[in-house]
Amino acid sequence: MAISNKLIVVFTFFYLGVILYLILFLTVPDIQNAIIKSRNEITGLTEGSNYLLALLISFFICLIGNASIGFPIPYPFILFSLSNSIYIKYSNLGLALGEILLNGPFWLEILIIAVIGGIGSAIGELVGFLIGIGAKKVVKRTHSKTLENVQGFGKLVLDHPKSMHLYIFIAAALPIPDDPLWIALGMSGKKINFPRCILWAWAGKNVTTIFYVTFPILILLGFTATGIEVSDISSVITESIMLLTTLAIMQFILSFNWEKYLTKRSEKRLTNSK
Repeated sequence: MAISNKLIVVFTFFYLGVILYLILFLTVPDIQNAIIKSRNEITGLTEGSNYLLALLISFFICLIGNASIGFPIPYPFILFSLSNSIYIKYSNLGLALGEILLNGPFWLEILIIAVIGGIGSAIGELVGFLIGIGAKKVVKRTHSKTLENVQGFGKLVLDHPKSMHLYIFIAAALPIPDDPLWIALGMSGKKINFPRCILWAWAGKNVTTIFYVTFPILILLGFTATGIEVSDISSVITESIMLLTTLAIMQFILSFNWEKYLTKRSEKRLTNSK
């Protein structure tokens, strides 16, 4: 396993924290009411001139969320809340779900939130790239299994320069932590067109943020179709499960021995060529 014991402890701490949060939410009425109340107070953020504030929140929370390395910031929750706020705003106008979904201004507000968040997410990757540049010097002086494994993860992209930007787009578009990729790009000795990489990352991040802002609507449609009543309780549970899934994917990327995988892959290619 390439991940260090300290990182395993960190991930375990986060898993237990989310699980404890769910248990307290479901068993302690005062805590449940406080969490639901705090969620409901966010719904006014997109009303009137507050929409500009919502755009700034989307930008900075996505920037911070993607700039944090190894520390998951639950920025999707904020995007969920902003999306719910926009939905509730149109719902309070007396529009039914079907009418809201056919309303052009509703989707325009939703998409702008996502695109601004995508810009913040792409800029946030700059931190990982700069950390990679510094980590490259550390690897040369000391032996670190985690840093060497991250460097190996980046080789999956760097070994295919013609498809590198497509890989960056795919990594950004999927709801997975791509910090190891950007750190690896910074650790690489190859010349990289960083502005072009950021442009492709922004395109991919837009896919992710659009998914996050439309996800509450998809859940609402799914629950409506199956006759299940949507509530704040079910929303909190769904968001917590998504956070646990994100943590698990991040741990897998850091735990997988990319160096060993690449070595076996190279040996297989060499054998096949012979």
